[in-house]
Amino acid sequence: MAKKKVKVIEKSRRPNGEGSIYQLRNGLWCAKVSYKDEEEKPQRRTFYGHSNIEVAKKMDEFKGKISTYNAKAFKEITFGELMEEWLLTFKKSVVVGRTFEGNIRVFNLHIKPFIGNMKIEEVNPIVIQKLLNQMLEDKYSLNYTKKAKFLINQFFEYCVDNKLCEQNPTLRTRVKSKDKKTYDREDMYKAIPPEARILFIEKLNNHPFLKAFCMTGMFAGLRAGELLALKWDNIDLKNKTIKVEHGVTQVPQFDDKGNVLSRKTVIGDTKTACSVREVPIPDLLVDALNDWKKEQWVKSNLYGNDLINSQAIVFCNNNGSIRTYSGTRRIFDRFLKHYQLTNLGIHFHTLRHTYSNMLFEANENPKIIQSLLGHKSVKTTITCYNSVDKSYFKQATDKLNKLFDKEHMELYKKLQEKPNAPVYNKSIEEMQKDSGDYDPEMEMLEKMLAERKARKKLDFDM
Repeated sequence: MAKKKVKVIEKSRRPNGEGSIYQLRNGLWCAKVSYKDEEEKPQRRTFYGHSNIEVAKKMDEFKGKISTYNAKAFKEITFGELMEEWLLTFKKSVVVGRTFEGNIRVFNLHIKPFIGNMKIEEVNPIVIQKLLNQMLEDKYSLNYTKKAKFLINQFFEYCVDNKLCEQNPTLRTRVKSKDKKTYDREDMYKAIPPEARILFIEKLNNHPFLKAFCMTGMFAGLRAGELLALKWDNIDLKNKTIKVEHGVTQVPQFDDKGNVLSRKTVIGDTKTACSVREVPIPDLLVDALNDWKKEQWVKSNLYGNDLINSQAIVFCNNNGSIRTYSGTRRIFDRFLKHYQLTNLGIHFHTLRHTYSNMLFEANENPKIIQSLLGHKSVKTTITCYNSVDKSYFKQATDKLNKLFDKEHMELYKKLQEKPNAPVYNKSIEEMQKDSGDYDPEMEMLEKMLAERKARKKLDFDM
């Protein structure tokens, strides 16, 4: 019995671009293309031909139609819709909640109202430059304006990578590198003035919580977030040190449009890696923290919560929960208002500036102050945390007066000891006569020339 012949199809690597083209047993060639229709529903189209070239041609023609359809659909989408989708899909997943909140705020307040209704091909360097200029004219800070430019630049990089546009127009825009400002000397002093520090501490004695909280900021240089995250395990009252390891932050919760639904206060990492540090504290602060620990012991017995164990938060609520920054600030503001201290311009960060200023006043090494404050760069320590008031200018001037008065007197005495010492209270003519350089004929000639010039000027004026 003769065996039935079966046609064997040789498989070979298909050229690039032909997609899923294959030959059927009946000899025809076939290809399938997957795509989405106008309602974004997945569809599939099959093509047949007598050769793979014929099928590839049919498939390419159909792909061209699909590309044209996608291009038409893309042209209907505005710049604002595209950037909003990018923010919610890509940007949100790679940054922390507070950073994304700032990004969506910049987009909604500035980018979307200005260029949101434009098409992406209409957004050119001139349009973006006008947006940045308008933000600066509206008195927004240079850093805030740069954030808007950075965000637009990132979006266009995404567009270029995904063939949504050919080039990034943000690269041709310019924003000044530094913001030049004229400061009032009185506004430059960011610390509590020396003459008001004792008064401030005296008023704190009437408020146990704020006394411990503010003095820790004032004599240890901790940020408000670091203070609120501090645990008793971080404080070594015996060795007089505080270890800074964490900080309080707020984690926002968003809806599908990027709107903030709620915020949750949590203990997280410090502001930067350099902020992790161990700070020695003075006896004055040790006494204040001991008093506060006794106060917390009384509350523990009163409310039934252990507020002084090693893992308890030092400046917590009565139930042991984390205090929020805003709630603590309201308590502080009421305190300042009650004791009429609002005119001193004190806020939480003023305490940290006061700490650094007291160290500078004690002539401490700036590198040491940098480490105690947890700064990454000593430049920040010197430029931002070293304020001076007018009393220091007067002290510097007094030192110069004393120095030069002393040197002048010594020089004067030496000159008086010399027989031919010049006397500086004489006129130049007298000094020329004394030196032998005086010539009466030259003096007369100079007077004649001066009179001739005066007559010429008078004739000209007439």
